[in-house]
Amino acid sequence: MPTFPDQPLYQKIKEDILRQIKDGQLLPGDKIPTEYQLMEKYGVSRITVSKALSELKSEGIITRFPHKGTFVTKSVLLPPLVRDTPIPSSHTAMPASMTEIACILPSITDSFSLSMVNGVQSVFPEDTYICHIFQSHNPTVENYLLQRCLELNISGIVLFPQDQPFFSNQLLAMQLQNYPLVLLDRYLPRLNTNYVIADNKAAGELCLRHLHKLGHQRIAFVTSTDRNTFSVKYRIEGIQETALSLNLPDYAVQLVEFLDKHKKFSYYQDLFLNLITQNRVTAFITAESSTCTYLYDLLTSLDIKVPGDVSLMSFDKPVCSSRNPDFFTHISQSEYLMGREAGTLLKNRIELYDINTYHRVITPTLHVHESTGSVCL
Repeated sequence: MPTFPDQPLYQKIKEDILRQIKDGQLLPGDKIPTEYQLMEKYGVSRITVSKALSELKSEGIITRFPHKGTFVTKSVLLPPLVRDTPIPSSHTAMPASMTEIACILPSITDSFSLSMVNGVQSVFPEDTYICHIFQSHNPTVENYLLQRCLELNISGIVLFPQDQPFFSNQLLAMQLQNYPLVLLDRYLPRLNTNYVIADNKAAGELCLRHLHKLGHQRIAFVTSTDRNTFSVKYRIEGIQETALSLNLPDYAVQLVEFLDKHKKFSYYQDLFLNLITQNRVTAFITAESSTCTYLYDLLTSLDIKVPGDVSLMSFDKPVCSSRNPDFFTHISQSEYLMGREAGTLLKNRIELYDINTYHRVITPTLHVHESTGSVCL
């Protein structure tokens, strides 16, 4: 056990940890020993250790995360990153005046994600910034891409994060080092960083109020993803809370989950026929635009007319080869605006050294078209 001059025990522990940080033995992002390990090391009670850690936390020296541990933090902005990693000889060196940033999304296969990327890029002049676009596909690849961006001294990242219950250690380390990072379209609980999201609860409310105004009393919500996915979860909450405020019965909103758009229509025909004929569903809300077009074709295969027999609406604008571009009623999340806002926050962080944390929530809008109509009695 280390020895100290006479002073309160908690103060001795605190100053020893500060010394390790000053000497470079503990760096920003490093995890410090657990309370039990510190009790063992210094031969003191848990109360003494807790007091030392509490003072370090209040001074911004450490940050404590549930289920993760206690980490050294840094309360000042790191200087802009400068590329010091050698560029392979097979590549042309980047001009010295150019700043590199990255935009990482789960996939870039639809108009929604492409529009967000265009929004991000619109903020950064092409003559001074290079924007790398990456698809993460899954949490493992996302973590790898984040690590590679740090290794290559990318100056900042706009991240559309993978939907998962806990954020990665890589993201935690980036927060502790005040790395320029902006989350797009979803935020991660307990990760205090900049984010830009759509108000998914408000979007759910817009959907239900529109259909209720048309006389629909039994509605099905259809999604191709897990209901606990960030956006889907809050859309459902918005729909259900609105149904409650309108005094609709519990059975007014039914959930259809994990619709596999790769399956043949015959796999789901009985399900949707029963929803309409037995459960008397008169309207469908789909969580994704691609799910909307699949469901429209599925209903057509059953000779069910939209909106003659049932109404159909979606989040984000569906594109269907058999219908005109403005056929579907949908919720717009203003994805280009979300991307532009995220890009602006990142640009201010890089150029103006703005270390404040901003949370931008974009209000969705309802676009009414032909696919929804009054209930047919």
